Amino acid sequence: MYEHYQLSNKANIYLVPIDNTKSLTGLVLFPVGSRFESEKMNGSSHFIEHLMFKGTKKRPNTLALTREIDRLGAEYNAFTNKEMTGYYVKADAGYAETVLDILSDMLYNSLFDAKEMELEKTVVVEELKMYRDNPLMNIGNLFEELMFAGCPLGWDIGGTPRHVLAYNRDEVLRYRDRHYDPSNMTVVVAGSINEKVKDLLARYFGQEKSRFKASKVFKPAVFGSSSQQDRLLVDEKKTDQAQLMLGFPGFNHTDKRNATLAVLDTILGGSMSSRLFIQVRERRGLAYMIKSGADSFRDTGYVYVRAGLDAKNLNRAIAVIKKEIEKVIDKGISQRELADAKTHIRGGLSLALENSNHQADWYGHQALFMDKIHSPEERLREIDKVTADGVKRLAEKVFDFNQMRVAIIGDLKKEAVVF
Repeated sequence: MYEHYQLSNKANIYLVPIDNTKSLTGLVLFPVGSRFESEKMNGSSHFIEHLMFKGTKKRPNTLALTREIDRLGAEYNAFTNKEMTGYYVKADAGYAETVLDILSDMLYNSLFDAKEMELEKTVVVEELKMYRDNPLMNIGNLFEELMFAGCPLGWDIGGTPRHVLAYNRDEVLRYRDRHYDPSNMTVVVAGSINEKVKDLLARYFGQEKSRFKASKVFKPAVFGSSSQQDRLLVDEKKTDQAQLMLGFPGFNHTDKRNATLAVLDTILGGSMSSRLFIQVRERRGLAYMIKSGADSFRDTGYVYVRAGLDAKNLNRAIAVIKKEIEKVIDKGISQRELADAKTHIRGGLSLALENSNHQADWYGHQALFMDKIHSPEERLREIDKVTADGVKRLAEKVFDFNQMRVAIIGDLKKEAVVF
């Protein structure tokens, strides 16, 4: 079970006690990411995340901040995606006060020193180069650029070097101030929680006053052109292995069909016994990595298949993937596949939730994006209700090859791709 309450400044608090653990995770989330940005400020959510580690009034530089966390043997990081920015520290529960002190200090008291901001621009640019030089890391960016061409969901989360180098400090701070109000903050503490944690949360997160109503404005999702020539994007790059990602429009965070979709994805490409793994890798030796999955946003989503393979085998692999999808559409799934997918999902979730940071992430995501908090058991009950007929009907709905987008990074020409 969890406990939810608000501090006097309207910061939302979620406490998730876990038995038989000695760790504690503090996770702070803001419902803001790259889709909330203007074109000029693309990447600024990610840039602000970086700047939170550059020093505070109490810990005036990066070394003072990170050394204090490192001496605890803690895990810590931050992340930005298209709809959310998060900061977390996981440590021995005996260091709960230090964890909450550091997180609140970063988020309320970061200096945003002008010199440090200029230095960090080059760091972020190098990060962007790292991703773009690595096809395995960059194929998702390319696919979303294709799927959501014409709206901010298609933009790179980190922006481009041109964007980053052109940031103006005052504009970055104005963007931060539109979103980083305590009333827009969700704090999740998961793990070994004692009676002192509430007092610590009030002390470290409740003192900052709410000054404004945070902006919730973002541009609605738009899918790119559905004409066949516009549904293929190839980044020609001299690589030993091509990266392939193909996909279809899917569902938003709250769609009731997501449970059925999770079962469908598990059967199609979610494990080493899945249909795609067996047919693409084991029976034909076309790829080392082959998997399927789904991603959701506030107003849309997508379903995808990914593979890494020799460019000369790419068309053959696409044909096999389409054939396996057509089998699900035409013939559905077996009762054994259905049962095995359900136990696979249950087992994977049980293992993940043994970890306090996964528990924090679960409840944080639910708090930000769902209509109500669903416990893991409630989610599994939804999975248990999925039927084979429901999976077949969903496959018929989702897998429209006239809407399939294909993104590729590799040593081949666009005109050589058959899809």
